Amino acid sequence: MRRIIAILLTGILFLTACGQSATAPQATPTPIVEQATSTPTFLPTSTQTSIPSPTLTASVTPLPTIPTFTPTFDASTIVTVTPAPKAECPVVKEGISINLPDKKEYIPDRDELENEYTKPILKYLNSGGNPTDLLKKMKNQYCSGKCEIGELTDMTNDDVDEIIIGYPAFIVYSCQGKEYAIIFQKGLLASHTIYDDITLNNIPELVSASYPCSNNCLELTISEWHGAEFQTITHIGIDGAYGRGFEFKDLDGDGLRELIIMGDILSWTRPAGMIPNRIKTINYTWNGQSYIEDKIQFDTPEYRFQAIQDADREVLYGNYDLAIGSYQDAIFSDKLDWWSREKQKFIDNTFSQRYESTPVIFPTPITDSAEYPRLAAYAYYRIILLHLVQNQESEATTTYNTLQEKFRNDPYARPYVEMATAFWNAYQSTHKMYDGCAAAIQYAVEHPEILIPLGSDYHGAQSHTYVPADVCPFR
Repeated sequence: MRRIIAILLTGILFLTACGQSATAPQATPTPIVEQATSTPTFLPTSTQTSIPSPTLTASVTPLPTIPTFTPTFDASTIVTVTPAPKAECPVVKEGISINLPDKKEYIPDRDELENEYTKPILKYLNSGGNPTDLLKKMKNQYCSGKCEIGELTDMTNDDVDEIIIGYPAFIVYSCQGKEYAIIFQKGLLASHTIYDDITLNNIPELVSASYPCSNNCLELTISEWHGAEFQTITHIGIDGAYGRGFEFKDLDGDGLRELIIMGDILSWTRPAGMIPNRIKTINYTWNGQSYIEDKIQFDTPEYRFQAIQDADREVLYGNYDLAIGSYQDAIFSDKLDWWSREKQKFIDNTFSQRYESTPVIFPTPITDSAEYPRLAAYAYYRIILLHLVQNQESEATTTYNTLQEKFRNDPYARPYVEMATAFWNAYQSTHKMYDGCAAAIQYAVEHPEILIPLGSDYHGAQSHTYVPADVCPFR
């Protein structure tokens, strides 16, 4: 059960502004072939001659073996922490009272916090004051309505409850050496939540979250009590707007809760909905020592290139059915919009005029007729790979023939058909994905312009920037 501890009273919490627009880090596969040092201009071939079987003059660079995936964490291997000896606290006495300062409409500084709050509270507790009475008094004095000022919870695994208070700062008081001491303290610029043993080691976790930037970049810290102090077991810092929050949820039924962070990438310099921007979810899994990034997902794609990138990402996660569905959407859906460098410039230029008394009216760009055949041909090629890696030779052959029939004479799609042909010929000679991928990647090295429509600088902050190794991830 989740228990919210931080009390963010009205007028207390002020977020500091970074003053910078931020972008989120992208999950990028380890490159196998270095990216070209300059960005080539994509120029379609204007002729429509039939496609010869490509002859690659450059030697094929051997592909290193991709490291095996980290096995799923086995919950049965968890070693629970042995309970510490029961702590001794001062004996509670009747008649002990405490005078607390009035509620403040600002965040107290360090000296004020110590002199007016922590010293009096420590004196009260060590004189025999009742922790339950302290929490009731603080709630009555500082809360209104449904407000919780704190609680009693065993955070140190010694069978004695700590006193956790959320105002005017987040402070954990604990019995140490037969008297109370502060073992954790942070200001109100972070929210704090206590979770009941999300790592299954018999110790509750303390989760601190703050949004220190004007565009809600997230700082998330997960701590546990280890012997003599709280130790950080996970720290995650993410740029971008992650005000949609986070949660811990068991997604795979193994008893361990995954960390799910939700948000989007909206810079203060851009209008919402006018750039390729989607709600983004990042899943983190517990590996026995820390939470590590496991999977990135976006909501429904609006643009065709987003469907392509979603499919390529699902391939890396091993979700082949989901990937094929996204590739098919890129080919057949009439709901996906087009995107181009000209469209991006038009949106940027139009937005830049929003505060001008006489805004410049920019001409609306025409639909990029080259984008669909390029992306559709690439999608067919990737479906071929998925059929082959699943030993579906007949389906792969059918898809390959369909690609040739539909796009072999299209000037925009032709480079992707040629890449597919290079892969197909190499694969047919040995029936090894390694050899087919080597040929496809080599083609991308020699024709880096084919990578630009898939994802590059003009596709937005959430886009993956493609390198040759991305066109064939199978070894």
